[in-house]
Amino acid sequence: MILLFAVSGGFAQDAVILELTGTVELQLSGSSEWKNAVQGQTILPDSIISTGFKSSALIGIGNSFISIRPLTRLSFREISERSGTETVSASLQAGRVRFDVKAPAGSRSSFNIQSPVATASVRGTVFEMGIFELGVIEGSVEYSGISGTPVLVDAGRNSTIDIKRGKVLTPMQTLMAGFSLAAPIGSENYYPFEGNRMSQINNSSDVQTRIIYE
Repeated sequence: MILLFAVSGGFAQDAVILELTGTVELQLSGSSEWKNAVQGQTILPDSIISTGFKSSALIGIGNSFISIRPLTRLSFREISERSGTETVSASLQAGRVRFDVKAPAGSRSSFNIQSPVATASVRGTVFEMGIFELGVIEGSVEYSGISGTPVLVDAGRNSTIDIKRGKVLTPMQTLMAGFSLAAPIGSENYYPFEGNRMSQINNSSDVQTRIIYE
């Protein structure tokens, strides 16, 4: 199914749900209502896709694919093609996503993904991104925090955010820091989607624990 989409829809600018499991919902542009997503559904700009516990979705955009992990919320701000460049701009609000960015034949792809604390910009690569960290599988990704100089992260490398300073650590700094930026002073339980339509998922496994730093 993925190969068929890549061949027949290589130049399409629509984001299409190719596969889904579990609870996957969409909030369409201009609406506050969440509706169950269905396979084959098109995701328009300014829409938000959300996955529940043990749920996932695979989205195709041209020759590129986005794998959305459980308990993730991703909003699409732009899906367009201009002057031979396929442009996708998205906001990762919670969870973790894998991007497999490949430009259609004869054109280029430009993906810009923002989390609350960082931005990743790519033009054809494979990587995984969470709210606070980035791992590159193929190619290179320009990764930047809310302040400081962008860092180029190559294949096989990881980078994370210095939360206190809003800066990206280089792969070497990330390795040396052991992904721990400060000594934790405590922890607390929270619901990633507290106060919204996820209330129907009452499984206690939805509760996550976050570490509190000084």
